[in-house]
This record gives sequence, C-alpha cells and structure tokens, in this order.
Amino acid sequence: MAEASAVEIWRELAAAYGADGRFYHTLTHVEHTLDVAEQLREVAVDFTAVQLALWFHDVVYDPRRSDNEAESAAYAVRVLRPLGVPDDLLAKVTNLILATQTHEATNDPDGWVMLDADLAILSAPPAQYDAYAQAIRQEYSFVPEEAYVAGRTAVLQKFLARKPFYLTAWMQELRDTAVYENLSRELAELEKRDTENAEKK
Repeated sequence: MAEASAVEIWRELAAAYGADGRFYHTLTHVEHTLDVAEQLREVAVDFTAVQLALWFHDVVYDPRRSDNEAESAAYAVRVLRPLGVPDDLLAKVTNLILATQTHEATNDPDGWVMLDADLAILSAPPAQYDAYAQAIRQEYSFVPEEAYVAGRTAVLQKFLARKPFYLTAWMQELRDTAVYENLSRELAELEKRDTENAEKK
C-alpha cells in the first residue's frame, strides 16, 4: 500500500513540476538542488529532511501568488503523513520549505544546505545562468517589461548585498565569486534595458 502511494505521489510531483507555465521551477531544478545538497551532506544534521524539503519546495508554484512556499509545505505534509512520516520530520520539512520564501540566513545547518542548494543556480556557468534568467522572465511573462525590470533589479540588488552569499563554507569558497559575477552581469543588462525603455517613451 505504501509503495503504491509513493508511486502516486511521484506521479503528482512530476505533473506539478511539469505544468504549463513552468520554465525554471521544474524537475530539472529539483534534480540540480538534490545534486548540490549531496555535495553538502556532511553539513546537514537531518539529510532526509533536506531531501524531502527539496523535492516538495516548489510543488506549488504560481508567480502571481505570495503563498507558494506555505502551500508547498502544506502539500508535503498532506501527502507524506499517510505514509507514516513522523510529525517531527514533517515539522522540519515544513520549516525548511518556508525558509525558501526569504532565503535569509538561519542558525540551522539543514537550512544552510537547503538554501545553498536552492540558490546554487546563481553560481552556474554564465550560459547556464543566462538560461535561468531567461526562464524566470518567461515565468513572469504576464508582468510588463518595465515592472519586471524594476522588480528583478530589486531582487538582484538584495542578493548582491549578501556578504558572503552562500551559507556553507564549501559553497562560499568555491562559488561565491561566480554568484557576484552573474548577478552583476544580469543587473547591468537590466539597467541597459531600463535605459532603452526610457528612451522609447
């Protein structure tokens, strides 16, 4: 029975992450976060909680809403509890998913792994990062260009102010520099687009 339920959960996850309108928040993103988390396994206290949280953290995703993380956490609890997952583990998964709403520093090593894995794309090679940035724009295609540039600029500036960027020593040492280079490059591109938009008026 549990095996059948697990198969059904997987099908639902695959359907959710493969839904129309998703260009970045897909199973490819989940796979990437899990791969990065595996590199940080020794940092984690409860690696199972991290893995479960990564699987479910974007299962509910609508860029028009502000409660995706809360809804994703509730979804995880709803489908995992019938499988006999303990309440303390469900609580940990919930907290880890909710942490991705702000991506702010935490005192929890599991949170460090969770957040570093979720934001690992920001230190990807330039071509991969640019594809990510384009995919995010596609997910927000309903937002007018001027408003998107302003909103995205604010996000990038907030990220650039983080020193260091990543929370784990391994990610700080190997990937902090790449993050700042990628963010600065996209910010410069947005500023260029903003200028061009202003000139057209």
